[in-house]
Amino acid sequence: MRRFLSILAGALGLVIAGTSGAATLQPFVAQYQAKYTWLSVGDIRLELKRDGMPGRWILETRGDPSGLARLVASGTLVQTSWMQVAGDGVRPLKFRLDDGMDRAKEDVSLDFDWSSSRARGVAKGEPVDTKLVPNTQDPVSFQFAMMLALQNGHEPGQLPMIDGQKIKLYDHTFLREERIKTPAGTFDTVVYRSARPESSREAIMWLAPKLGYLAVQVEQYRKGKKLFAMYMRQYKSGD
Repeated sequence: MRRFLSILAGALGLVIAGTSGAATLQPFVAQYQAKYTWLSVGDIRLELKRDGMPGRWILETRGDPSGLARLVASGTLVQTSWMQVAGDGVRPLKFRLDDGMDRAKEDVSLDFDWSSSRARGVAKGEPVDTKLVPNTQDPVSFQFAMMLALQNGHEPGQLPMIDGQKIKLYDHTFLREERIKTPAGTFDTVVYRSARPESSREAIMWLAPKLGYLAVQVEQYRKGKKLFAMYMRQYKSGD
């Protein structure tokens, strides 16, 4: 249970999607039930909204612990990405993480300067000044880029993501098609695996084309053992 916050922070970035194509993105709100092993540990709320400028969007994820999880994570964990979406591409502009606790040293604040290809800010108390590689994403825009690729008929392949001072690479592999039942309803999905090369951790995602490849179920494994899962219980499109 002490790892709830770190697991939740990673999993919040696994449920990002829009609608069919960048030109027709629409705001939405999705709610998920979160489980750690077999325990229900909280709710996750995902919201995509316009930023007021053409092609710019804000994606916010909020994790509220419940039950025994509140003993170690009493606050709301919030991750927010400000992004620019154009054609087939996604560029993060700002990323913020507030872990919901009083200790600010666990928070993250990054700003992306694409003119100099650098990300600057603070991550968990350490200064960040990292050179970006093409298509680098933050932990939230990362999966938005993956879903947008699928919406445009492309395989997501390998995507880079910034994590503190490091750029990490994640491979995405198609596994199968599957119809599944969730608290939000029954969906036809495509199932993908997301993992770093040589890592013992992996995420399995059930993505619903009907919802623009939004994840309706996510399971996180370590050495083949399921640690964390999320199940969609409600979805509402915006205007």
